[in-house]
Amino acid sequence: MRGTFLLGIMLCGLIPSAATADQEGCSDAVDQYNSALGDVETTVRRYVNCIGSSQGKDDCSWAFARLRSAQSDFESAVSDISSECDD
Repeated sequence: MRGTFLLGIMLCGLIPSAATADQEGCSDAVDQYNSALGDVETTVRRYVNCIGSSQGKDDCSWAFARLRSAQSDFESAVSDISSECDD
């Protein structure tokens, strides 16, 4: 996952011909992507910890719901990078 994080950081550097406004949009999209990636990493750990310690007493639906939300935010961030950082 760390490689993906670094990819997000590097994306804006791949567009040297973009206008300043486009660079700012791309930079914002990369920031959002990195934040969403961190949220997915955190919520995955929480979900795995929950199911690992559940012993059949917790269905971990609360953790999965947070993971689902983090995934949705990640999908939006990927879409924003696609639209803001592509030539």
